[in-house]
Amino acid sequence: MLGWSAPAIRRAVAVLALWVIVAGGLAAATVNWELAVIAGWDAAAVVFLGSVWPLFLRADGEKTERVASREDQSHGSATALLAAACLVSLLGVAFALGRAAKEHGTARGVLIGVAVLTVTSAWVTMNTVYTLHYAKLDYLSKGGRIDFGEPKHRPTYRDFAYLAFTIGMTYQVSDTTLRSSPIRRSVLGHALLSYVFGVAIVAGAINLLAGLVNN
Repeated sequence: MLGWSAPAIRRAVAVLALWVIVAGGLAAATVNWELAVIAGWDAAAVVFLGSVWPLFLRADGEKTERVASREDQSHGSATALLAAACLVSLLGVAFALGRAAKEHGTARGVLIGVAVLTVTSAWVTMNTVYTLHYAKLDYLSKGGRIDFGEPKHRPTYRDFAYLAFTIGMTYQVSDTTLRSSPIRRSVLGHALLSYVFGVAIVAGAINLLAGLVNN
């Protein structure tokens, strides 16, 4: 279901379904629900990233164009769905950190450790999803919407990852020129999501520290 021949929305739904299944299984196994939710997300994120990054690391410009051009029209909905899921996972982190502040010993350590892993996996997943999105938008127009400054170079997924992760870390583009309105709209949405993500992480850290101090 995560294969590249499947529609983008089906792959997104498969990731969310895996999240629900793993979280439900952990909750049924007497794991507290906060830990079940974030551990379920981590499992789904690892499967998704494991299906994507080998392609990113190996694909040259020709293969990147071939795969990106084959993406169906549901890729926009899939991007929005997975980006929203990344933000929702942060709610699970917030509840888990609140629970951790009340726990002691190993239970507290496990909750904090898995929460940190969840934040990391959600951040990487969000920027990976936008990497796929930018590649699709660029090759949809046969190139030219995103200018990486090398006219004879056919962009690879690594180039699009450079753009996506730069936005994810700085909320802006660096030495890349955006030459179309659809791309700029996508970058704006990505930057805003990244900002919300950053604010949520800082708020969660402050809340955790306050809880630990009070206990």
